[in-house]
Formats: sequence, C-alpha cells, structure tokens
Amino acid sequence: MTGLRRGAGLFLCVALLAGCGGGQAKREAADMGLEPQGSPADLYVNMAAAYYQRGQLDAALERGLRALEEDKRSADAHYVLAIIYRRLGKRAEAERHFAEALKLEPDNPEFLNAHGTLLCAEKRYREAIDRFNQAVAKPLYQTPEVALMNASDCSRRANRGTESERYLRESLSRNASYPPALLAMARLNLDRGDAKTAREYMLRYGRVGQPTPAALLLAYRIERKVGNQATAKALAEALRTRFPDAPQVMEL
Repeated sequence: MTGLRRGAGLFLCVALLAGCGGGQAKREAADMGLEPQGSPADLYVNMAAAYYQRGQLDAALERGLRALEEDKRSADAHYVLAIIYRRLGKRAEAERHFAEALKLEPDNPEFLNAHGTLLCAEKRYREAIDRFNQAVAKPLYQTPEVALMNASDCSRRANRGTESERYLRESLSRNASYPPALLAMARLNLDRGDAKTAREYMLRYGRVGQPTPAALLLAYRIERKVGNQATAKALAEALRTRFPDAPQVMEL
C-alpha cells in the first residue's frame, strides 16, 4: 500500500508540528521506525499499513480510522481501511471504503487491483476481471503483472480455463521473472501431463521465488514425475524439515 493563518497560536502550531494533532503522529511513527514526515493523515496511513503487515489488525484499524479523522478526503486512508476490513471479513465496510477511495482517485491502479480481489472473493468474477483490466490499462501502473495474475486466478475460479491461461501468459510477458506466474505455469503444465515443461517453469521459479511449502510440494511432484527420484526425495525432506506443520506435508 502507498505510502500514504488565523492567529499566532495556530501559526506556531503548524510551523512546529504540521498541526497540533501532528506531534503525536510524528512521535508514534518515529517510535515504530517509520519516517516521521508528511501530514498526520499520511503518517497514520503508514502506521496502519505497518501494523497490518505485522498482523496486528486492531492496531491497524485504529490508525486507519485516525487517518480518516485527520483527513476525510484521504484516498489512502479509505484504501487502507478497505484492506483491513476485508482481512477482518467485514465486506460491506471494505466495499464502502473501496468505493470512496476510487471516487477520490478513480485512476489509481493499486486501488482498482485491490478492489478486484475483493470482488473475486465475493464470486463477482466479471466485475473483478473488469477491475483488473482497468488497472492494467493505466499507463503509470508499475506492476501490471500483478493485476494480470489476479485476473488469471479469478478466471480460473470462474471455470474459464482458456481466459485464465491467456492472462497468465500475459502476466509473464510483462514480467518474465514474476514468481506467482511462474509457479502457476508450472502447475498448469503438470496438470496437463507435461512434466518437462513444468520443470522448466519450476527451475525459473527457483531462481527468483521463495521455497514455500506449496512450491516445494509442486517441485517434488514434478521431479518425481520426470523420474528424478533422488531430487524428489530431497525436496520432500526439505518440506518436512523446514515446514513440519504445513498441510502440504500430508500430501507427500
């Protein structure tokens, strides 16, 4: 997420702390190791995002709401609240804040992409894919491969296999080293019975992606399919050792 003259008394307050309410925000941001620059609303947005990434959703929600108190027209505040409410399972609130964020910044590709993920989770597939396409169409979008990958996943959920693969390939055409798309292509080819091509994508993934439980399990299945039993055994052992409590261990 983005990181987000009437009297001498008021003038002094603004000059010192960018507003009387800004001092607390600056101190709290500094205590969190964040850059204490920007408006109070921006600082609270950044704090909300930081708490969200740490999994501290109550603290994230509180800072998001405080950002909105500081500036009710802050698109970033509405956006971060939409993300938090979605994680909390409060879809009506999430939808309302997405709508406000997009009303304020209708051309923001990050907002469009994130809104698409919410719509897809609600099985509003066509609307979701339209949002992803709108995000990709924005010339200043720096990571179109993300929205294209989301469009591929949403199309797959809607049982539109051909469309899903088209978006997946377009994602890789925008960024040939995008790990989620490489992993998805490896899985797609293995499901088709083309283990050799699946292995090629998996090797590409191995150069740029993380050895997550899902990735290790897929690599194990591919290596076993192509007959590399020693490598498959090593991958299975890595999965058991590094992620003993992962559900993928039960699928070995």
